[in-house]
Amino acid sequence: MGEHGGQPEASLVRIGKVVRAVGLRGLVGVAGTDGALAELKRVVLRRPGAGGLYPRQVVEARSQGRLWAVQLEGVAGREEAEALVGCEMLAAREDLGEAGEGLHYWTDLEGLTVVTVAGELLGRVTDVYATGGVDVLVVTGERGEALIPLAPYVTVDHAVGRVVVDPPEGLLDVEDMGREEKGGPERGA
Repeated sequence: MGEHGGQPEASLVRIGKVVRAVGLRGLVGVAGTDGALAELKRVVLRRPGAGGLYPRQVVEARSQGRLWAVQLEGVAGREEAEALVGCEMLAAREDLGEAGEGLHYWTDLEGLTVVTVAGELLGRVTDVYATGGVDVLVVTGERGEALIPLAPYVTVDHAVGRVVVDPPEGLLDVEDMGREEKGGPERGA
């Protein structure tokens, strides 16, 4: 277990992902935070697959719709901000408030069991990503992978460790999940 800035990696919560540079002053656009950045003074960056944790002080954070424009200490220009695209943004759990009604930290969703209202097991949440609109759960099960938007027909029960889906007709054609001839579901750019 790695440690950075006195913070054990296991106590860090993924709050979002750097998806683009914003402007010329070195701001980064962060998706998936659902307001977590409003009060945070420090975050940790991690590039998936590369290892290493990089703590940064938050100089400024402001909401821009579904993205947050964030100025991090030590990131002075657009090139430096672009180099951070793809990094996960994490925060110490004790620095975070409650996620709020109907909101969830991505880390708390990963690993949850996903079932339909009829009780059919779809799989487990293996990833979550932002689309610019509604966050999407990546659910992996015996029949492949399904992408399920975190919409009103999805109920998350953290106490039980389960996500219950009551999808509109056609959203979850379970028979088609992960079919090889279709190449499986594609993730948007």
